[in-house]
Amino acid sequence: MKSALIYLVLSVMFLCNALAQPIARVSSVKIFSKSLNQERELLIYTPVDYDNRIHELFEVVYVFDSQSREFFDYTSAIMSFVADSPKSVIVVGVTSPYNEKLDYSRNNDFLPVLETADAKKRYGKYHGNADQFLDYVASEVIPFIDANYRTLDSNTAVGHSLGASFILNALLEKPGLFQNCIAVSPNFAYDQNKLEKKIVQFDYSKITKPTFIYLSHADEGVDYWPEWKPAREKVYAFFNGQKSPKNITVKTGEFPDSNHWRTFPLGLNDALTHYFKTIQPAREKMLDAQEHEVTITVKVPKKDDVVYITGNQTSLADWNPGKIMMVKTSDHERKITVKLKGPAQFKFTRGSWDTAAEVTGTHNNCMIKPESAKTFEFEITGYVDRQDEK
Repeated sequence: MKSALIYLVLSVMFLCNALAQPIARVSSVKIFSKSLNQERELLIYTPVDYDNRIHELFEVVYVFDSQSREFFDYTSAIMSFVADSPKSVIVVGVTSPYNEKLDYSRNNDFLPVLETADAKKRYGKYHGNADQFLDYVASEVIPFIDANYRTLDSNTAVGHSLGASFILNALLEKPGLFQNCIAVSPNFAYDQNKLEKKIVQFDYSKITKPTFIYLSHADEGVDYWPEWKPAREKVYAFFNGQKSPKNITVKTGEFPDSNHWRTFPLGLNDALTHYFKTIQPAREKMLDAQEHEVTITVKVPKKDDVVYITGNQTSLADWNPGKIMMVKTSDHERKITVKLKGPAQFKFTRGSWDTAAEVTGTHNNCMIKPESAKTFEFEITGYVDRQDEK
């Protein structure tokens, strides 16, 4: 992380306690970017009670074009609804505002150096900085978020129009930076189908981890921007072909009754609904290859409590609530040393799901990255079958 280049200005957009976060909040963070030689603003949404959920890790969704707040606000607002569960995410709005002093626009961020006369005529001087903008995202924005928030190694990029084109290009330039790309109405046709050709000709063996790509379009190419449709169809045909790339899952959406602007909520809803229903459940079963030995300690409310641990891998009994008993090390402490793969999720019980524990610092499962530390400490405040004792 380039800490010397980053300074923080927190601006709380909702009323909240300075030491805790009882409600969801949006903060503003300003970064001076070495890659861009500009100051940029990030918007960061953290979910309900984030400050107190110290034993949880969160997926991160990066929303481009967030200088237009509607993209960021809509994305952060709908997450729990499309997930149809209390799943929580951190949403980061990456802005590309117009800089009047520099005469620099969002298109400078999203477009590479253009080569054809037609493209240069259409976009003028507003192009050519996509590589620097990608470096800013990869080497400054994402490391900043990972260093300052409790994140899972699961990043989703959301873009619309040229923002969607940018995140697809980012997938090819820096494989693994984003595990999910939601590209709503991307422009594949600029500079004589430059992005379309790059996608079709790319060596997809460079993408070694499962990656989800969502592509959608509205009525572009029908009554306006006629070049968009043939370029888009070539990309769709490539991904739908018999030799579609390994490790890539692609879903497409069509909204011909919508125009280019209004298609964003339609495409985003479609993409996220599919992701939470199909992609995420499979991803949660995927673990790192390497094991790390860790010691887990838990404080218990009663000295005679017999505590079990169970979680998302064989060394945690594969969610069998009464198989692995923790060792009693004192009246109010239980401990276990175990080899885990990350990210590890687990719960404590007294031997059955009816006796599942309530743990300080989590609303859901306890979550850890076992590679990050050798010891982890938790505290049980009660059990679901002992509510009358509180």
